[in-house]
Amino acid sequence: MLAVELLNVLHRLLLTRDPLAIQLQVTAVVQETIRAAQDHLQRQKNCKGKEEEGEKDSQPGLGEGGDTGELVPGKSLVFAAMELLVFILVRHLPQLNTRVRESPSHAPLRPQRLPEESARLVANTVAILAELPSLCSPAGSMTILPTVLFLITGVLRETAVKTSDSSVPVTVSAALQGIKAIITSPLAQAESIQTQWPCLVRSSLASVLESSQPDESRPDMDEISMLTAITLFLLSASGELIGVTVLQKGCMECFRNGLNSSDPGVQARCYQLLLSVFQHSSRALSTPYIHALAPLMVEKLKAVERSRPGTVAELHAVQEGIRVLENLVSMGEDQNRVQLLALLVPTLISYLLDDNAISSASQISRGLHEFALQNLMQIGPLYPAAFKIVVGAAPELKSRLESAIRANQASNKAKAAARLAQPAVQAAPTIKLKTSFF
Repeated sequence: MLAVELLNVLHRLLLTRDPLAIQLQVTAVVQETIRAAQDHLQRQKNCKGKEEEGEKDSQPGLGEGGDTGELVPGKSLVFAAMELLVFILVRHLPQLNTRVRESPSHAPLRPQRLPEESARLVANTVAILAELPSLCSPAGSMTILPTVLFLITGVLRETAVKTSDSSVPVTVSAALQGIKAIITSPLAQAESIQTQWPCLVRSSLASVLESSQPDESRPDMDEISMLTAITLFLLSASGELIGVTVLQKGCMECFRNGLNSSDPGVQARCYQLLLSVFQHSSRALSTPYIHALAPLMVEKLKAVERSRPGTVAELHAVQEGIRVLENLVSMGEDQNRVQLLALLVPTLISYLLDDNAISSASQISRGLHEFALQNLMQIGPLYPAAFKIVVGAAPELKSRLESAIRANQASNKAKAAARLAQPAVQAAPTIKLKTSFF
């Protein structure tokens, strides 16, 4: 009760004191209070566990909410913390208040980059929110989690804006960490909430997907942050999402938009995130994404032959795409190796420059040429039989590759000869005589 009264006093303090410094100090006190409550609950669980060792799901009622999930105002530390934290969030992000958003007189607010102190305060608040379910019983957690996830995904939606230096706002980082902490929580394993938990995860992902849709009112939305959040759900809560067609289609559409983005930074990050999905241990999750998105990736990478990268960012995006294809080749079964290499190898060979064009090509174009040649020379020894079949099936590919290899070898020999031909420069004596004897 003392901790509850402390949070109520802090809440009243915020109602009368507006400076950010005070709000930051309040969140620090709330954080320590929550951690003390967590330590106390953990000691209770340890003692209870020793008494009832061996009994399955022996502690379903430990934590706030008990077996019913009810959090009593005035007695619940979690409820008092929620009141205070919601007050802070709505103060800095009014659009999180559903009453304000639904008001006929409310003008839609664009996502915004908060001032530094304000952003740090919101990030701290989100971090505390994500810890509150750990103070609850499984039933109690299901009472607050819909609100907690609504607020955290709301912070993500309202602060995921592009920045000039491509940095990630602290609010977005906190939201992503909070989402991961919740969906990977041990509470997800509690038998008493097995029917409710999947619905909670799915509705949260649906909310993120809705926020990820292109919208004229959000031209500065950071696609990378939203794609990262979607990937986080797929990797951390795959069991709850497998087979949910509407969510699967929504996720695929977001990745498709990322691949088709005109921003090479978004493309590169999209390739990286897709690779993590493709490599997921659950084939039931990864296979539909491979089948749906790999053809588009191949198409985008083949088009590079006609429109070579002109900037470092564009080159990086192409390199990330090729790395995904290379991983797909390594993940494939032996009987499919030739078919997979038939997609990768011709694409890489198409990036090679003719001997006459190398000297006049831009540094970026030469970088693509060298990257492709290095990868081809690594792939050949890895899959010698399949590689020989693919290259041998197209004489023009074989001729272009052999020409590039010869040119590379000649260049390396010329460089080595030039180094050998350089006269040795005699080092000056370390001690110089001041007097000349001659």
